[in-house]
Amino acid sequence: MSIDARDRILDACERVIAVSGLAKFRMSAVATEAGVSIGLLSYHFGDRDGLLQAALDRVNAGATSRAATMPELQTARARLEALLCSDFGDDEQVRAGSIVWNEVRAAAVFDADRAVVLSRSTSSWQDAVRELVAETAVETAMSAGAGAGAALQLDFDLAALSLTALVEGLSGRWLTGQITASQAQSTVRAAVRSLV
Repeated sequence: MSIDARDRILDACERVIAVSGLAKFRMSAVATEAGVSIGLLSYHFGDRDGLLQAALDRVNAGATSRAATMPELQTARARLEALLCSDFGDDEQVRAGSIVWNEVRAAAVFDADRAVVLSRSTSSWQDAVRELVAETAVETAMSAGAGAGAALQLDFDLAALSLTALVEGLSGRWLTGQITASQAQSTVRAAVRSLV
């Protein structure tokens, strides 16, 4: 399958979930939206879970890509903030990606298959955040003259868990109009400053 067809299918998957929710998500609806045969979806993604996994992985990759295009990313802290803040914005694809995550997260409460899909993608995202937390801690310690060893006092796993959970909670509030994207981003930046 060409990259264009794969992207078209994953775009269609996000749109179908964003418009109808996960409860009404069907591979046939994605195939129709993408203008491809359902057999092509099955061939390349296997089943519904494989398609959902690919969609979540693509949302993660999109956030990483958006973060990489943000200005002034010379420091690990700036890259960490950019990655976490890239989950909020006016772009329709950003919104669709957040809806997909929230839909899968809600479904995972009652569906073990959705929980497995969600766990894989969350783990990957949290690992990327953990790496940036560790880099940020070392940079901060070095700039304070404390040496890299001082950074080891921070529990990188706990900080990554806290930051990703914060983004997940803010995402639900942002999608329901309780806060703006700007407020969510400001909250994330403040949390990064206080944790790392």
